[in-house]
Amino acid sequence: MSTGTPQDKHTAKRRRKRLARTVPVASREQRKQQLAEQKANRESRFAAPNLATLALLIIVLIAVLVAVAAPLRNFYEGRNEIARAQANIEYLERRQADLEREIAKYEDPEYLNQVARRRLGVMEPGESAWRVIDPRMTHGTTITSDETPDDRGWAVFLWDSLREVPEDVPADAPEESPAPAESPAPEAPTEAPEAPEAQ
Repeated sequence: MSTGTPQDKHTAKRRRKRLARTVPVASREQRKQQLAEQKANRESRFAAPNLATLALLIIVLIAVLVAVAAPLRNFYEGRNEIARAQANIEYLERRQADLEREIAKYEDPEYLNQVARRRLGVMEPGESAWRVIDPRMTHGTTITSDETPDDRGWAVFLWDSLREVPEDVPADAPEESPAPAESPAPEAPTEAPEAPEAQ
């Protein structure tokens, strides 16, 4: 035990407190260095992740892409299919409108008469039919010699033989009656045929 005066005790206490507060310069520098190293370690951990973390991140990213790829592909294929169907609907609507206009034309009696004359050769009562023959189609007798060499190819010769009428007709064959100059015209339809009902 120490036998000192209370004042000595008080002075010793103060000295201990002062010593506790003051730190030697070397230890201050060491403490600063330790803090700087800890800070650098923390920053390096976040700045450069290790290889395992990077590999895990890549695997997770690939898994997410694979999971999203199939629905995205289905979505775009569905959009394309809808666009094709829409284009097909528009085409069919235009086609329907064209057919309805065509049906409306056949309801007109004048148009029916034109079609019957042009396609079927129907004539009104009292009309005469005239047929114009191209002069280039008739064969003229310009060859004077019977012994002209035939230089046509076999296909042309065959075709011409089908178009020409044979000159020597057997005597026992019945003679054909001469064709009338004017053939009787079939009558034009009196009423238009009914168009089938659209369903």
